[in-house]
Amino acid sequence: MKIGLIVNPQKPLAKNVVADLIKFLLKKKISPMLDRAAAKVLRITKIAASDKEILASADLIIALGGDGTLLRTARMVSDKEIPIMGANLGGLGFLTMFAGDEVKHAVSDFLNKNYREEKRMVLLVTYKKEQFFALNDCAINMGPDARVIELILSSNHNFICKLFADGVVVATPTGSTAYSLSANGPIVYPTLEAMLVTPLCPHILSARPLIVPALETITLELGERADFALLTIDGQEQRNLHTGEKVAIQKAGYYIHLIAPKAKSYYEILRNKMKWGERGE
Repeated sequence: MKIGLIVNPQKPLAKNVVADLIKFLLKKKISPMLDRAAAKVLRITKIAASDKEILASADLIIALGGDGTLLRTARMVSDKEIPIMGANLGGLGFLTMFAGDEVKHAVSDFLNKNYREEKRMVLLVTYKKEQFFALNDCAINMGPDARVIELILSSNHNFICKLFADGVVVATPTGSTAYSLSANGPIVYPTLEAMLVTPLCPHILSARPLIVPALETITLELGERADFALLTIDGQEQRNLHTGEKVAIQKAGYYIHLIAPKAKSYYEILRNKMKWGERGE
């Protein structure tokens, strides 16, 4: 068996957690493959591997870092459907469902088939002739002039409304606990299939988050109020959007497969992350 390790080496816990995990995997007769960039920083070059090599032979990929690391891993895996396990090495981390000190136990559970595998919907974002994929969200934000932007929102060519706002986030249920949540969007159970449209600081009181069926295609056109806006995919890819240009967003033709702890429900994970029921002192 082979396990790929995609690591954010800048996390303070990364070096010790990765070194300990590699020893554990070797003891289990599992071949670890550490992504080359992290291997260089952590000085663990004997098991360094390219993304291509990891994708070609890994039975499981572990993303060690935060949600950004898992998003990068998801983009790398794309439609290969290799299961991904997220281990959080600091911060909040909604996507990384295991703590750093739980990862060895999580691997043991994976080997013993004692886990849940969750299929997470992905967005296909089309801008001009380019296509992007997003596990979390696609956002359009105002440009550097900080002017309110006008966005013409449609679904399946049916006009919905004009949004006057600082921007808008279109998210998957997985991404409902990311940027969309910070803009007062709803929390949606992550294995549902839908798209969330959440305005950012809307300048019309009636503008509220909207949940759209996953089989529809959302179109956002930049209106005349601003000459320029910024299109961002999963916080990692950016493009300049100009007046009259459109972005089409729909469900992609594949899923990302995330490994989740069998003993913990999503509600327990959410309750712990959100600290529900705790009283501030």
